[in-house]
Amino acid sequence: MSKPQPLIDFKELVSAVPGEGLQELVRQLGRRKGLSPTWSGRGPDGGRDLLFAEILSGPLSNEKNTWLISCKDKARSGESVSERDLPSPGVKDKLAQHKADGFLLVTTTTVSTGAKALLDGLDISQGGEIRTLVWDSSELKAMLLEPSNQDLLKQFLPKSYQRVRGLTSLEGAVLSFRDQLPEDVLTEVMKLVKPYSGPSLKGNLLWPYDSESAAEIDRIVKNVLIKPDLNEAVRATQNIEYDAFAKLVEQMHKQYPEECYAYLSAIVLQHSEQDVKFNAVQFLFDNYEISPPDRMRFATQLDTEALAEIYSSEVAGFVEDELLLNTPNYSVYSSIDELSSATQIDGILITTLEFDTTRDSQIGFSGKMIVQVTLVFEGDKFGSHDLLGSFSGYFDEHGIYLEETFVDTSAV
Repeated sequence: MSKPQPLIDFKELVSAVPGEGLQELVRQLGRRKGLSPTWSGRGPDGGRDLLFAEILSGPLSNEKNTWLISCKDKARSGESVSERDLPSPGVKDKLAQHKADGFLLVTTTTVSTGAKALLDGLDISQGGEIRTLVWDSSELKAMLLEPSNQDLLKQFLPKSYQRVRGLTSLEGAVLSFRDQLPEDVLTEVMKLVKPYSGPSLKGNLLWPYDSESAAEIDRIVKNVLIKPDLNEAVRATQNIEYDAFAKLVEQMHKQYPEECYAYLSAIVLQHSEQDVKFNAVQFLFDNYEISPPDRMRFATQLDTEALAEIYSSEVAGFVEDELLLNTPNYSVYSSIDELSSATQIDGILITTLEFDTTRDSQIGFSGKMIVQVTLVFEGDKFGSHDLLGSFSGYFDEHGIYLEETFVDTSAV
């Protein structure tokens, strides 16, 4: 049986300068960690040494440590780094040559027991005089699998990157076995893994703070994405903390916007709590392009307090603009026109606004207002007045409509 291909294979390491791929990779990793890498000049053997500058910040002072980096790429031979691979005549002498404080050994394989014991004996923690550290193949792989370092994996190990890229998608990993699974089994498995192929929608990962809410998240995900049953998904939402619900909706919207829309629509139409309906409507209005009929369908499910929160500004703005721009169309016009030869409307101020949900397929509204006017006789202005008034109307899927207006002119 052939040996399986490793996920990250350092034998594939590529570089602009042959033989210096590992050094360049480590230099880039050091830069990502804020270690200020520099090169020494090339020595008599044509090689050059890599150095890291580490700044340790404390409350009163900063300390700088210089690390000498020794890179040993033994991926092709598979051998571990032994004592004879360490600097000659000695690690401490090499550090003194570069005025360094620490020695970092990096290898694409492992370090032998003898070499590890030698380095540990030199370390300050063991009573030695320098700092020592090892990055072996396991440590390097862990760094390269970090999302922030995926570009380095792609640059230095492009074939390994393609393997990793395929396995970071759970759906991709399952599909890699498609030739070994019956089609009906593969279909069922894909349904199960679909919600977890991206950032996980698993309850205890998405919301680790409360086990009951985490369990309800799993129920909701199952009934929205795996075996759709929106009625059951809505029932599961009854028992979930609001913050957990908001987190689930945010993540579901990023990965499955169409399914999220269907779920939130069901929440608006079926959930028993107005606060949950209101937040679902707000999320829908903020994140989706919704047709006028659907907007109206959602609005009719809200109580008057929620309607006021969502629609007050829009309706008040409409009433003010309508009475200023189209005054002759409404009864207030004849009332204020009788006050002077050319009464001038200076402004409309809405003071109260209430909504009514008793109409079929419409939302009614009514309120109080102040109509600010200036009296004009034969071209001359004769004082300004604030007149109390009222209005009523409705909106539906076609628009907003102002039906009745009244202004009290008796005080003028």
